[in-house]
Amino acid sequence: MGNMGFPVRRIAAVPVGLLLAGVLVAQAPPPPPEPAPGTRQREIPGGTIVVAPTTRTITSEPAAVTTAEAAPQPLGYESDLYCFGYLGPAHESFPAQVVSAESLAEQIDYFTGDLLYVDAGHNRGLKVGDEFWLVTPEQTVVHPTTGRDFGRFYQYRGRAVLESLQGRSASVRITSSCTDVPLGSYLKPFEPIPIPLARKTAPAVAGDPPSGKVRGSIIYTRDGVVALGADHTILVDLGAAHGVEPGDFLTIYRYALPTSEARPVGGYWVNAPTPQDVEVPRTYLGEVGILAVGDRWAIGRVSDSYRLIKVGDEVELK
Repeated sequence: MGNMGFPVRRIAAVPVGLLLAGVLVAQAPPPPPEPAPGTRQREIPGGTIVVAPTTRTITSEPAAVTTAEAAPQPLGYESDLYCFGYLGPAHESFPAQVVSAESLAEQIDYFTGDLLYVDAGHNRGLKVGDEFWLVTPEQTVVHPTTGRDFGRFYQYRGRAVLESLQGRSASVRITSSCTDVPLGSYLKPFEPIPIPLARKTAPAVAGDPPSGKVRGSIIYTRDGVVALGADHTILVDLGAAHGVEPGDFLTIYRYALPTSEARPVGGYWVNAPTPQDVEVPRTYLGEVGILAVGDRWAIGRVSDSYRLIKVGDEVELK
């Protein structure tokens, strides 16, 4: 039949292979990303590439830790020295003495802020602004073992500064009082006393041998205190002449014997010395840190106490 007048549409023949290839390309997954520099690659079954990140092991030494216990610590407080005293001669001389006070009609003892009158002025070289200890002579210290006179104890009552002066008199103001300041107290030129720093070591315990260093005794406690423990301030009969310095520690001990008898020495009852022919282990009582030293004496603060401590107990340099 002839052409009926319908339009003729021509279809180009495309090979089947090319069509299939195009479909596969369109459905293929995108290529994996390029690995970062320094990474490692590995293949797993199926052909997929897995990127394994590079790992590094970092080692470092632990930083040294400084604790408060390892650092040097003050062995006491200002009051342990400034409100204690010292050993001196039986009749020490002083530049001035308190003879009266501004509030004499109302008071018999004086404290911080009170104005005192003293019996020296220009005639003894005093100057406005001078600072002084206020001291009182106390008892004679008798050695508990030998009974020897060890000197007189002078107690620090406080401090004062000179405010005004005349030819033979002056006025001083109490700037700090440890206790009451009575009329008759003496003025002693003030010199600061530093509190020593030291590292504490383990104290001696039962069975520890002696250190073999210098030994002495507790010879005095202020106010007649007979039962001593931690934080009490004491005097011992070891000083600069024996190689003892501020910051040293002394071990406190005694030889406990059932036959020991207490006897009065000075103002205390102390144990009799250990007989030479008897030997028993030491009973350790505690430790004392040295705050200040004289020639043959030292001020110490009991830092540790395990048992009752008394005047006459022995000490040994650590």
